[in-house]
Amino acid sequence: MKIILILLLIINAAVYFASIQSRPLQSSRTHSLNESNPEKIVLLPSDENCFEWGSFHEEQIKYAEAVIAEVISEQSYEVEEAGSTMMYWLYVPPLANKEAANRTINKLRNIGIVSFRIKDNDQWKNAISLDLFVDEQAAINQLKEIEKKGITGVMIENRSVLLKKIIIYNPPPQAKVQLQNLTEQFEGTHLVQTQCERL
Repeated sequence: MKIILILLLIINAAVYFASIQSRPLQSSRTHSLNESNPEKIVLLPSDENCFEWGSFHEEQIKYAEAVIAEVISEQSYEVEEAGSTMMYWLYVPPLANKEAANRTINKLRNIGIVSFRIKDNDQWKNAISLDLFVDEQAAINQLKEIEKKGITGVMIENRSVLLKKIIIYNPPPQAKVQLQNLTEQFEGTHLVQTQCERL
C-alpha cells in the first residue's frame, strides 16, 4: 500500500512539474502564431505624401480652385488633366444679345437655378450653361422641373468633357478633414491619399 501511495505522489508531482514547464512553451507558441497571421498586421503608409482630388468637370474646377485656396496655399497644389468623359449638358442656346441672356439668368435665379452666361466664343456667345450631368435621366428630370416653372427653350446635349484633378503636395495633418469636407460639396469627386513626386 505504501508503494502505491508513493508511486501516486511521484506521478502527481511529475504531472504538476510537466504542466508548469509546458505553459510558457504554449504561450510562446500562441505568440508566434499571432505574429504569422498577416491579416492581423496593419501597415501604416509611410510614403504617402500627397492627396489627389478629382475628377472635376470644367465648371466645377473653377469653384474648386477658389475654395481650396482657403485651405492650402497656391504653391502646395497643381491642377492636372484627368482624362475625359461623356456628360449631359443642360443649357439655353445662344440668345440675341447680352441683355436677353441676363434677363433669362435672372428668371433662372428666381426659381433657384444657378447658371452661367457663356461669353468665350462666337458659337456659344450669350448661351447659358445650367449644369452638367453624368446621368442622362438626371438631366431630363432637371429639364422637366425647369419647364414646369415656366422657363422654355432649355436643351440637353451629349458632350465630351475634359476632366481635371487637383494634386495637393505634403498637406498639413489638419488639412485632410478640411479637404474631405470640401469633397462632399462637389458631387462625383473623391479624395485619395497617394504617393507622388512634384515635377
